[in-house]
Amino acid sequence: MTDQTRPDGDDQGHDGPGDEGQRHEGQRHDGQQYEPPVAPGAFPYPGLPYGHHPAGYAEQSAGTYGQPPAEQGQGAYGQPPAGHGQEAYGHAGYGQAAHGQPTYGGPTEQFAYAQAPTPPAPRTPEQAARRRRLLVGVIGGSALLLVLVVAGAVTFATMSASHRPEATVQDYLGAVRAGEVERAMALDGTEASDGDVLLTDEAYAAADDRVDGFRVGSVATDDDDAQVEAVVHRSDGSTHAQKFTLVRDGRDLLFFDRWALQPVDLGTVAVQVAGPASAEVAVDGTPVTRGSDGSVELKAFPGSYEVALATENDSYTATSATAVVEGVETAAPPTLVTTTLTPSGVTAANAAVDAWVAGCVASTDLRPVGCSFGLYDTESGRYTLTGQKWTLESAPQFTVGDWQDGGWTVSTTTPGSASFTAEGVDAAGNRGTYGSLAPVPVRVGGLISDVTGDGATFTSSVATPLT
Repeated sequence: MTDQTRPDGDDQGHDGPGDEGQRHEGQRHDGQQYEPPVAPGAFPYPGLPYGHHPAGYAEQSAGTYGQPPAEQGQGAYGQPPAGHGQEAYGHAGYGQAAHGQPTYGGPTEQFAYAQAPTPPAPRTPEQAARRRRLLVGVIGGSALLLVLVVAGAVTFATMSASHRPEATVQDYLGAVRAGEVERAMALDGTEASDGDVLLTDEAYAAADDRVDGFRVGSVATDDDDAQVEAVVHRSDGSTHAQKFTLVRDGRDLLFFDRWALQPVDLGTVAVQVAGPASAEVAVDGTPVTRGSDGSVELKAFPGSYEVALATENDSYTATSATAVVEGVETAAPPTLVTTTLTPSGVTAANAAVDAWVAGCVASTDLRPVGCSFGLYDTESGRYTLTGQKWTLESAPQFTVGDWQDGGWTVSTTTPGSASFTAEGVDAAGNRGTYGSLAPVPVRVGGLISDVTGDGATFTSSVATPLT
Protein backbone atom coordinates (compact mmCIF):
# COMPACT_ATOMS: atom_id res chain seq x y z
CA MET A 1 0.00 0.00 0.00
CA THR A 2 1.30 3.52 -0.73
CA ASP A 3 1.50 6.33 1.83
CA GLN A 4 -1.42 8.68 1.99
CA THR A 5 -1.07 12.42 2.29
CA ARG A 6 -3.11 14.61 4.44
CA PRO A 7 -5.59 17.05 2.93
CA ASP A 8 -4.43 20.55 1.81
CA GLY A 9 -3.97 22.97 4.64
CA ASP A 10 -1.95 20.60 6.77
CA ASP A 11 1.64 20.96 5.58
CA GLN A 12 2.78 18.30 7.97
CA GLY A 13 2.97 14.73 6.70
CA HIS A 14 3.63 11.45 8.46
CA ASP A 15 3.78 7.77 7.89
CA GLY A 16 0.65 5.93 8.86
CA PRO A 17 0.46 3.01 11.18
CA GLY A 18 2.12 -0.13 9.93
CA ASP A 19 -0.61 -2.58 10.93
CA GLU A 20 -2.42 -4.93 8.59
CA GLY A 21 -4.84 -3.40 6.08
CA GLN A 22 -3.97 0.28 5.89
CA ARG A 23 -6.90 2.65 5.78
CA HIS A 24 -7.31 6.09 4.36
CA GLU A 25 -6.49 8.82 6.75
CA GLY A 26 -9.61 10.58 7.87
CA GLN A 27 -11.78 7.45 7.83
CA ARG A 28 -12.99 5.39 10.66
CA HIS A 29 -13.38 1.64 10.73
CA ASP A 30 -17.07 2.05 10.18
CA GLY A 31 -16.41 4.01 6.96
CA GLN A 32 -17.52 7.35 8.28
CA GLN A 33 -15.46 10.50 8.04
CA TYR A 34 -13.09 10.85 11.03
CA GLU A 35 -12.81 14.21 12.68
CA PRO A 36 -10.07 14.41 15.30
CA PRO A 37 -11.33 15.83 18.51
CA VAL A 38 -9.84 19.08 19.75
CA ALA A 39 -7.52 18.52 22.64
CA PRO A 40 -8.95 20.75 25.29
CA GLY A 41 -6.24 22.97 26.72
CA ALA A 42 -3.44 20.87 25.23
CA PHE A 43 -2.70 22.98 22.16
CA PRO A 44 -1.26 26.21 23.46
CA TYR A 45 -2.01 28.39 20.44
CA PRO A 46 -5.75 28.49 19.71
CA GLY A 47 -6.79 29.93 16.41
CA LEU A 48 -3.78 28.58 14.51
CA PRO A 49 -3.73 25.52 12.28
CA TYR A 50 -2.86 22.35 14.06
CA GLY A 51 0.90 21.97 14.50
CA HIS A 52 1.69 25.65 13.77
CA HIS A 53 3.45 28.13 16.04
CA PRO A 54 2.94 31.85 16.22
CA ALA A 55 4.76 34.05 13.72
CA GLY A 56 8.19 35.05 14.96
CA TYR A 57 8.51 32.10 17.29
CA ALA A 58 12.00 31.20 16.17
CA GLU A 59 13.38 29.67 19.32
CA GLN A 60 11.92 26.22 18.46
CA SER A 61 11.51 25.12 14.85
CA ALA A 62 9.08 22.29 14.22
CA GLY A 63 10.17 19.15 12.48
CA THR A 64 7.97 16.83 10.43
CA TYR A 65 4.69 15.79 11.79
CA GLY A 66 5.08 13.55 14.76
CA GLN A 67 8.67 14.58 15.40
CA PRO A 68 9.98 16.90 18.09
CA PRO A 69 11.96 20.02 17.13
CA ALA A 70 15.25 19.25 15.46
CA GLU A 71 17.44 20.84 18.12
CA GLN A 72 16.08 18.58 20.80
CA GLY A 73 17.87 15.60 19.28
CA GLN A 74 14.70 13.39 19.45
CA GLY A 75 13.90 10.54 17.11
CA ALA A 76 10.71 10.15 15.00
CA TYR A 77 7.41 10.99 16.56
CA GLY A 78 6.36 8.20 18.84
CA GLN A 79 9.95 6.87 19.10
CA PRO A 80 12.16 7.36 22.10
CA PRO A 81 15.19 9.63 21.68
CA ALA A 82 18.44 7.94 20.80
CA GLY A 83 20.22 6.67 23.86
CA HIS A 84 17.13 6.99 26.10
CA GLY A 85 15.04 4.14 27.39
CA GLN A 86 11.94 6.28 27.70
CA GLU A 87 8.56 5.86 26.07
CA ALA A 88 7.41 7.76 23.03
CA TYR A 89 8.00 11.50 22.88
CA GLY A 90 5.85 13.19 25.48
CA HIS A 91 2.86 10.71 25.27
CA ALA A 92 2.12 7.35 23.73
CA GLY A 93 2.55 7.78 19.97
CA TYR A 94 0.95 6.32 16.91
CA GLY A 95 1.24 2.57 16.64
CA GLN A 96 2.16 2.18 20.28
CA ALA A 97 0.15 1.47 23.34
CA ALA A 98 1.14 3.42 26.40
CA HIS A 99 -0.14 2.38 29.76
CA GLY A 100 -3.37 0.91 28.45
CA GLN A 101 -4.28 3.69 26.02
CA PRO A 102 -5.68 2.70 22.61
CA THR A 103 -3.70 3.05 19.43
CA TYR A 104 -4.39 5.71 16.84
CA GLY A 105 -7.88 5.34 15.49
CA GLY A 106 -9.19 3.60 18.56
CA PRO A 107 -11.55 5.11 21.05
CA THR A 108 -10.13 8.06 22.92
CA GLU A 109 -11.41 10.87 24.99
CA GLN A 110 -8.53 13.34 24.55
CA PHE A 111 -5.82 14.10 22.09
CA ALA A 112 -2.85 16.05 23.40
CA TYR A 113 -0.17 17.52 21.20
CA ALA A 114 3.19 16.20 22.43
CA GLN A 115 5.63 19.10 22.85
CA ALA A 116 9.23 18.87 24.08
CA PRO A 117 10.11 20.96 27.17
CA THR A 118 11.52 24.38 26.32
CA PRO A 119 15.23 24.64 27.26
CA PRO A 120 16.41 27.78 29.04
CA ALA A 121 17.23 30.56 26.65
CA PRO A 122 20.99 31.07 26.17
CA ARG A 123 22.51 34.17 27.79
CA THR A 124 23.16 37.12 25.59
CA PRO A 125 26.77 38.50 25.44
CA GLU A 126 25.65 41.42 27.59
CA GLN A 127 24.27 39.08 30.24
CA ALA A 128 27.42 36.96 30.17
CA ALA A 129 29.58 40.07 30.48
CA ARG A 130 27.49 41.29 33.42
CA ARG A 131 27.85 37.92 35.10
CA ARG A 132 31.60 37.96 34.55
CA ARG A 133 31.84 41.48 35.89
CA LEU A 134 29.79 40.51 38.92
CA LEU A 135 31.98 37.46 39.51
CA VAL A 136 35.16 39.52 39.09
CA GLY A 137 33.75 42.16 41.41
CA VAL A 138 32.93 39.62 44.10
CA ILE A 139 36.35 37.98 43.82
CA GLY A 140 38.09 41.36 43.66
CA GLY A 141 36.14 42.65 46.64
CA SER A 142 37.05 39.59 48.67
CA ALA A 143 40.70 39.91 47.69
CA LEU A 144 40.66 43.62 48.53
CA LEU A 145 39.11 42.90 51.91
CA LEU A 146 41.80 40.31 52.59
CA VAL A 147 44.52 42.75 51.52
CA LEU A 148 43.06 45.44 53.75
CA VAL A 149 42.92 43.08 56.72
CA VAL A 150 46.52 41.97 56.18
CA ALA A 151 47.67 45.56 55.55
CA GLY A 152 45.89 46.68 58.70
CA ALA A 153 47.59 43.99 60.75
CA VAL A 154 50.98 44.85 59.26
CA THR A 155 50.40 48.56 59.84
CA PHE A 156 49.40 47.97 63.44
CA ALA A 157 52.47 45.82 64.06
CA THR A 158 54.71 48.39 62.35
CA MET A 159 53.24 51.28 64.32
CA SER A 160 53.56 49.32 67.55
CA ALA A 161 57.22 48.51 66.86
CA SER A 162 58.04 52.08 65.86
CA HIS A 163 56.64 53.42 69.14
CA ARG A 164 58.78 51.33 71.46
CA PRO A 165 61.53 53.07 73.46
CA GLU A 166 64.26 51.14 71.69
CA ALA A 167 62.95 52.32 68.30
CA THR A 168 63.71 55.93 69.26
CA VAL A 169 67.21 54.93 70.36
CA GLN A 170 67.71 53.10 67.07
CA ASP A 171 66.69 56.23 65.18
CA TYR A 172 69.17 58.30 67.20
CA LEU A 173 72.12 55.95 66.74
CA GLY A 174 71.19 55.40 63.11
CA ALA A 175 71.42 59.14 62.51
CA VAL A 176 74.85 59.27 64.19
CA ARG A 177 76.04 56.31 62.12
CA ALA A 178 74.89 58.10 58.97
CA GLY A 179 76.80 61.23 59.99
CA GLU A 180 73.58 63.18 60.56
CA VAL A 181 74.43 64.43 64.02
CA GLU A 182 72.22 67.48 63.65
CA ARG A 183 69.21 65.19 63.16
CA ALA A 184 70.32 63.12 66.15
CA MET A 185 70.39 66.23 68.33
CA ALA A 186 66.92 67.14 67.11
CA LEU A 187 65.74 63.74 68.36
CA ASP A 188 67.11 64.19 71.89
CA GLY A 189 66.62 67.96 72.14
CA THR A 190 70.28 68.94 72.40
CA GLU A 191 70.83 72.60 71.59
CA ALA A 192 74.22 73.58 70.23
CA SER A 193 75.75 76.93 71.15
CA ASP A 194 77.96 79.06 68.95
CA GLY A 195 81.03 77.53 70.57
CA ASP A 196 79.98 73.95 69.82
CA VAL A 197 81.76 73.95 66.50
CA LEU A 198 82.04 70.15 66.36
CA LEU A 199 78.29 69.50 66.60
CA THR A 200 77.60 69.86 62.89
CA ASP A 201 77.31 67.34 60.10
CA GLU A 202 80.24 68.99 58.31
CA ALA A 203 82.51 68.84 61.36
CA TYR A 204 81.63 65.22 62.12
CA ALA A 205 82.28 64.24 58.51
CA ALA A 206 85.91 65.35 58.98
CA ALA A 207 86.40 63.12 62.04
CA ASP A 208 87.97 59.67 61.88
CA ASP A 209 86.92 56.46 63.61
CA ARG A 210 83.29 57.51 63.66
CA VAL A 211 80.34 55.37 64.76
CA ASP A 212 79.76 52.65 62.20
CA GLY A 213 77.42 50.29 64.04
CA PHE A 214 75.46 49.63 67.18
CA ARG A 215 73.41 46.99 68.97
CA VAL A 216 70.46 47.84 71.20
CA GLY A 217 70.34 45.73 74.34
CA SER A 218 68.09 45.57 77.35
CA VAL A 219 65.09 47.83 77.89
CA ALA A 220 63.75 48.63 81.35
CA THR A 221 60.44 50.48 81.72
CA ASP A 222 59.20 51.96 84.98
CA ASP A 223 55.86 53.76 84.63
CA ASP A 224 56.65 56.76 82.45
CA ASP A 225 60.41 56.23 82.35
CA ALA A 226 62.48 53.88 80.24
CA GLN A 227 66.17 52.97 80.18
CA VAL A 228 67.69 51.54 77.02
CA GLU A 229 71.20 50.13 76.88
CA ALA A 230 73.23 49.89 73.69
CA VAL A 231 76.71 48.94 72.53
CA VAL A 232 78.19 51.37 70.03
CA HIS A 233 80.90 50.37 67.54
CA ARG A 234 83.50 52.65 65.98
CA SER A 235 85.32 52.07 62.73
CA ASP A 236 88.65 51.53 64.53
CA GLY A 237 87.18 48.39 66.11
CA SER A 238 86.60 49.86 69.54
CA THR A 239 83.26 49.70 71.36
CA HIS A 240 81.64 51.46 74.27
CA ALA A 241 78.47 51.00 76.27
CA GLN A 242 75.89 53.73 76.26
CA LYS A 243 72.69 54.19 78.24
CA PHE A 244 69.72 56.25 77.06
CA THR A 245 66.88 57.70 79.11
CA LEU A 246 63.40 58.24 77.72
CA VAL A 247 60.11 59.51 79.16
CA ARG A 248 56.57 58.79 78.04
CA ASP A 249 55.20 61.74 76.09
CA GLY A 250 51.56 61.16 75.12
CA ARG A 251 50.08 58.80 72.55
CA ASP A 252 49.54 58.52 68.83
CA LEU A 253 46.23 57.17 67.46
CA LEU A 254 45.07 56.34 71.01
CA PHE A 255 47.07 53.10 71.11
CA PHE A 256 50.75 53.91 70.64
CA ASP A 257 52.90 55.55 73.34
CA ARG A 258 55.33 58.25 72.34
CA TRP A 259 58.73 58.09 74.02
CA ALA A 260 60.81 61.27 74.18
CA LEU A 261 64.57 60.77 74.23
CA GLN A 262 66.27 62.88 76.87
CA PRO A 263 69.41 64.90 75.98
CA VAL A 264 72.43 62.66 75.67
CA ASP A 265 75.55 63.65 77.61
CA LEU A 266 78.09 63.84 74.83
CA GLY A 267 81.79 63.29 75.16
CA THR A 268 84.29 66.14 74.93
CA VAL A 269 87.37 67.05 73.00
CA ALA A 270 89.78 68.69 75.45
CA VAL A 271 92.78 70.51 74.05
CA GLN A 272 95.64 72.16 75.89
CA VAL A 273 97.91 74.38 73.81
CA ALA A 274 101.53 74.74 74.81
CA GLY A 275 102.02 77.98 72.99
CA PRO A 276 101.46 81.68 73.07
CA ALA A 277 98.08 83.32 73.27
CA SER A 278 98.40 84.32 69.65
CA ALA A 279 98.42 80.68 68.58
CA GLU A 280 95.07 79.89 66.94
CA VAL A 281 93.97 76.27 67.08
CA ALA A 282 91.70 74.29 64.77
CA VAL A 283 89.99 70.96 65.40
CA ASP A 284 89.58 68.98 62.19
CA GLY A 285 90.11 72.25 60.34
CA THR A 286 87.52 74.19 62.35
CA PRO A 287 89.05 77.16 64.26
CA VAL A 288 88.23 77.18 67.95
CA THR A 289 88.50 79.82 70.66
CA ARG A 290 90.84 79.11 73.55
CA GLY A 291 90.11 79.96 77.14
CA SER A 292 92.15 82.27 79.34
CA ASP A 293 94.30 79.36 80.41
CA GLY A 294 94.94 78.37 76.83
CA SER A 295 92.69 75.30 76.90
CA VAL A 296 89.77 74.29 74.73
CA GLU A 297 86.88 71.97 75.65
CA LEU A 298 84.32 71.04 73.02
CA LYS A 299 81.34 68.67 72.97
CA ALA A 300 81.72 65.98 70.35
CA PHE A 301 80.31 62.68 69.14
CA PRO A 302 82.46 59.54 69.32
CA GLY A 303 85.43 59.68 66.97
CA SER A 304 88.97 60.90 66.49
CA TYR A 305 89.65 64.57 65.85
CA GLU A 306 92.85 66.17 64.56
CA VAL A 307 94.04 69.24 66.46
CA ALA A 308 96.55 71.63 64.91
CA LEU A 309 97.38 75.29 64.52
CA ALA A 310 94.77 77.13 62.55
CA THR A 311 97.30 79.28 60.71
CA GLU A 312 100.99 79.04 59.89
CA ASN A 313 103.42 81.19 61.81
CA ASP A 314 106.99 82.08 60.91
CA SER A 315 108.11 82.17 64.53
CA TYR A 316 106.76 78.87 65.84
CA THR A 317 105.16 75.64 64.69
CA ALA A 318 103.23 72.82 66.30
CA THR A 319 102.82 69.20 65.38
CA SER A 320 99.22 68.04 65.05
CA ALA A 321 97.72 65.82 67.70
CA THR A 322 94.69 63.56 67.86
CA ALA A 323 91.88 64.00 70.33
CA VAL A 324 89.88 60.82 70.88
CA VAL A 325 86.27 60.72 72.07
CA GLU A 326 85.69 57.11 73.02
CA GLY A 327 82.07 57.51 73.97
CA VAL A 328 79.54 59.64 75.70
CA GLU A 329 79.82 60.77 79.29
CA THR A 330 83.59 60.33 79.09
CA ALA A 331 86.25 62.94 79.79
CA ALA A 332 89.38 61.95 77.93
CA PRO A 333 92.73 63.39 79.01
CA PRO A 334 93.43 66.72 77.33
CA THR A 335 95.21 66.57 74.03
CA LEU A 336 98.36 68.66 74.19
CA VAL A 337 99.45 70.76 71.24
CA THR A 338 103.02 71.93 71.81
CA THR A 339 104.52 74.82 69.90
CA THR A 340 108.19 75.08 69.01
CA LEU A 341 110.13 78.15 67.99
CA THR A 342 111.39 78.22 64.48
CA PRO A 343 114.92 79.49 63.78
CA SER A 344 113.51 82.93 63.16
CA GLY A 345 111.58 82.63 66.42
CA VAL A 346 114.76 81.72 68.29
CA THR A 347 116.51 84.72 66.80
CA ALA A 348 113.69 86.94 67.97
CA ALA A 349 113.86 85.37 71.44
CA ASN A 350 117.63 85.88 71.69
CA ALA A 351 117.21 89.46 70.67
CA ALA A 352 114.60 89.94 73.39
CA VAL A 353 116.94 88.54 76.06
CA ASP A 354 119.86 90.60 74.85
CA ALA A 355 117.69 93.66 74.95
CA TRP A 356 116.74 92.90 78.51
CA VAL A 357 120.43 92.57 79.52
CA ALA A 358 121.21 95.79 77.76
CA GLY A 359 118.44 97.51 79.61
CA CYS A 360 119.85 96.37 82.92
CA VAL A 361 123.35 97.49 81.99
CA ALA A 362 122.01 100.90 80.99
CA SER A 363 120.77 101.54 84.51
CA THR A 364 122.66 103.99 86.75
CA ASP A 365 121.42 102.38 89.93
CA LEU A 366 123.62 100.30 92.08
CA ARG A 367 120.83 97.71 92.01
CA PRO A 368 118.95 97.92 88.70
CA VAL A 369 115.29 97.08 89.26
CA GLY A 370 114.27 93.70 87.81
CA CYS A 371 117.79 92.79 86.81
CA SER A 372 119.95 89.89 87.82
CA PHE A 373 122.91 91.89 89.12
CA GLY A 374 123.63 94.85 91.45
CA LEU A 375 125.73 96.20 94.34
CA TYR A 376 125.09 97.03 97.92
CA ASP A 377 126.15 100.56 98.97
CA THR A 378 128.49 99.82 101.86
CA GLU A 379 129.68 103.38 101.91
CA SER A 380 126.27 104.90 101.93
CA GLY A 381 126.31 108.50 103.05
CA ARG A 382 130.06 108.98 102.81
CA TYR A 383 130.21 109.90 99.12
CA THR A 384 128.21 111.85 96.70
CA LEU A 385 128.25 109.91 93.42
CA THR A 386 128.27 111.28 89.94
CA GLY A 387 128.75 109.67 86.54
CA GLN A 388 127.47 106.25 87.62
CA LYS A 389 127.37 103.53 85.02
CA TRP A 390 127.41 99.81 84.46
CA THR A 391 129.69 98.29 81.91
CA LEU A 392 129.02 94.85 80.49
CA GLU A 393 132.31 93.06 80.59
CA SER A 394 130.95 89.89 78.97
CA ALA A 395 127.48 88.95 77.73
CA PRO A 396 125.83 85.96 79.30
CA GLN A 397 125.29 82.83 77.23
CA PHE A 398 121.82 81.24 77.35
CA THR A 399 119.44 78.95 75.55
CA VAL A 400 115.75 79.16 74.69
CA GLY A 401 113.99 75.88 75.39
CA ASP A 402 110.54 74.34 75.21
CA TRP A 403 107.31 75.91 76.24
CA GLN A 404 106.69 75.55 79.93
CA ASP A 405 104.45 77.34 82.38
CA GLY A 406 103.46 80.11 80.02
CA GLY A 407 106.46 80.52 77.77
CA TRP A 408 109.52 79.16 76.13
CA THR A 409 112.12 78.85 78.87
CA VAL A 410 115.32 80.88 78.90
CA SER A 411 118.21 79.62 81.00
CA THR A 412 121.82 80.67 81.38
CA THR A 413 124.57 78.41 80.14
CA THR A 414 127.48 80.80 80.89
CA PRO A 415 127.04 83.88 83.10
CA GLY A 416 128.26 87.23 81.83
CA SER A 417 129.83 89.97 83.91
CA ALA A 418 129.39 93.65 84.49
CA SER A 419 131.18 96.34 86.50
CA PHE A 420 130.01 99.58 88.10
CA THR A 421 131.94 102.84 88.23
CA ALA A 422 131.26 106.36 89.50
CA GLU A 423 132.98 109.56 90.79
CA GLY A 424 132.67 110.08 94.50
CA VAL A 425 133.16 113.16 96.69
CA ASP A 426 133.25 112.87 100.45
CA ALA A 427 132.23 115.43 103.03
CA ALA A 428 135.74 116.88 103.14
CA GLY A 429 135.68 117.43 99.41
CA ASN A 430 137.98 114.64 98.60
CA ARG A 431 137.31 113.08 95.20
CA GLY A 432 137.88 109.54 94.03
CA THR A 433 136.63 106.70 91.87
CA TYR A 434 133.85 104.79 93.32
CA GLY A 435 132.97 101.37 91.88
CA SER A 436 132.79 97.63 92.17
CA LEU A 437 135.85 95.93 93.43
CA ALA A 438 135.35 93.15 90.84
CA PRO A 439 132.95 92.48 87.99
CA VAL A 440 129.63 91.02 89.11
CA PRO A 441 128.02 88.02 87.31
CA VAL A 442 125.21 88.65 84.87
CA ARG A 443 122.72 85.86 84.51
CA VAL A 444 119.55 85.56 82.53
CA GLY A 445 116.49 83.41 83.08
CA GLY A 446 112.83 83.55 82.46
CA LEU A 447 110.28 82.96 79.75
CA ILE A 448 109.61 84.07 76.20
CA SER A 449 105.85 84.43 76.46
CA ASP A 450 105.12 85.33 72.85
CA VAL A 451 106.71 85.96 69.49
CA THR A 452 104.99 88.14 66.93
CA GLY A 453 105.98 90.13 63.94
CA ASP A 454 106.98 92.90 66.27
CA GLY A 455 109.40 90.67 68.15
CA ALA A 456 109.46 88.43 71.21
CA THR A 457 108.44 89.19 74.77
CA PHE A 458 110.85 88.17 77.54
CA THR A 459 110.05 88.14 81.23
CA SER A 460 112.94 87.60 83.65
CA SER A 461 112.56 85.29 86.57
CA VAL A 462 116.05 85.67 88.05
CA ALA A 463 116.29 87.35 91.43
CA THR A 464 118.89 89.99 92.12
CA PRO A 465 121.85 88.32 93.76
CA LEU A 466 123.13 89.49 97.14
CA THR A 467 126.55 90.66 96.01
